[in-house]
Amino acid sequence: MAFTSVQKIRFDDVDGAGIVYYPQFFHLCHAAFEDFFDTAAPVSYPELVCEKRLGFPTVAIVSEFHAPLAYGDIAIVELTVKEIGRSSMKLGYDIRRKRDGVKCFHADISTVLVDLDSMKPKTIEPELRKILEQFLSG
Repeated sequence: MAFTSVQKIRFDDVDGAGIVYYPQFFHLCHAAFEDFFDTAAPVSYPELVCEKRLGFPTVAIVSEFHAPLAYGDIAIVELTVKEIGRSSMKLGYDIRRKRDGVKCFHADISTVLVDLDSMKPKTIEPELRKILEQFLSG
């Protein structure tokens, strides 16, 4: 099962050619990640970061660009969980254009749960692990 986030491509997302500037694809992935926590997880991402002082910094990215997104497009971002470790997880992101369903981008992004004060890895708690397992892809 995938978690879906819908993102509108805004003026500040595009470059001089009128297409999404490549780092913005990673921003779209992170926005979907935050939406996932706000919607599916037991705690919102701002609460996780600001109150619990936990975060998921990125440790590895593998990505492919397939087709452009342009100003005004609606991006459908699908997030799946590919792997769950003790304190790490690998998430897959597929971004498609809503108007024609064309796949524009794919990334596998690995993160590690850390205590933001010590920057030491923390074990993913059972409640969150159970939710992540619902979005495991094969």
